Amino acid sequence: EKITQREEKPSFASTSAKASEDKKASEGREKIEISQKVAVGALKYSVLKQAIGSDIIYDFEKSISFQGDSGPYLQYSLARANSVLEKGKKEKIKATLIYKYASESTNKTSNLEKMMLYFPEVVEKAGREFEPHGIVLYLTELASAFNGYYGQNKIVDKADEFSPYKLSLTQAFTVIIKNGLWLLGIPAPEKM
Repeated sequence: EKITQREEKPSFASTSAKASEDKKASEGREKIEISQKVAVGALKYSVLKQAIGSDIIYDFEKSISFQGDSGPYLQYSLARANSVLEKGKKEKIKATLIYKYASESTNKTSNLEKMMLYFPEVVEKAGREFEPHGIVLYLTELASAFNGYYGQNKIVDKADEFSPYKLSLTQAFTVIIKNGLWLLGIPAPEKM
């Protein structure tokens, strides 16, 4: 008689534990990757915000702040906007640029809308004059305008007929901030 070793099938508990370990490892790698992107963004922003020919003053605490005038602030603003867009998808609200939404809702153009119009001019001037700090300053002001808009408006709301337009502004903001960060060589994490 042959004695054969019985192959044990993994139990649900061991399979579940393995999946949990894999998920934790993946989340750990993702956190490290995001941390590295934020660190690079903080340093690059600190250098690029200075005008050409001026002394570079590096303040570690300011460079890693999530409160304005820092790379992480720009990156966090992008992550916030991406989170809003994701929420819009879950709520099945489709972004639309139908202008009547903007004029009917407030009868005036928001600061965010006005700021977004200047991106091509800012980029052109920064390239022509070899002054990347112009893009840095613009992106900081744009992020501030978006965060102000976010604070004053409920962007994702199925009951709000203007929600699709608000989502389109958020989407336009993400495109501009991603392109601006790319021009500066600053990583743009999708979430934080």
